[in-house]
Amino acid sequence: MSLRLVTPATAEIVTLAEAKAHLRVDFIDDDAYITALAEAAQDWLSGENNWLGRSVVEQTWELKLERFPSGKVDLPKPPLIEVTGVFYTPSDGGAEVEITDFREIDVGVSEGGYILPAKNTDWPETDGEPGSVRITFESGYSDLPKSIKHAALLMIGHWYENREAASQAKISDLPLAVDALLYPYRNWRA
Repeated sequence: MSLRLVTPATAEIVTLAEAKAHLRVDFIDDDAYITALAEAAQDWLSGENNWLGRSVVEQTWELKLERFPSGKVDLPKPPLIEVTGVFYTPSDGGAEVEITDFREIDVGVSEGGYILPAKNTDWPETDGEPGSVRITFESGYSDLPKSIKHAALLMIGHWYENREAASQAKISDLPLAVDALLYPYRNWRA
């Protein structure tokens, strides 16, 4: 199995204006730095290998498998918005075929969605090579949970105040509140 981020998030978790308001910064000298911190928080929360194991803002993903499992195909990076394509290479090694008749289950559910073959059918046999099954899907919250946004603001604030990776003084880890705000959204299946 392989998972690839096809289209990264275009929506920002935290805008520059929101970050500056949180930091109580009213000058422009640090705008580039604050923007970079917001981008780092965005990557940590919604990048390809993000800590949450889910899509927090809309993204497009591609899942590749050697073959279809029996029954359902669990789609990572919840919540699922929609499946945009299901393709497979037939067992005879012919050209890739698109499957248009499948069922999407648990769209928009925070613990993840999955697909099933059409009623009274099974998934087709593939040639068993890596990438023989290719599923493209969109996932992410339609309305970003406030806890995730606030955690991003806390991360930005912490990094803004603690700019060095190493120093004589002890630099603390991220504030405990970040973990408390994010743990309910962590996808442990990821």
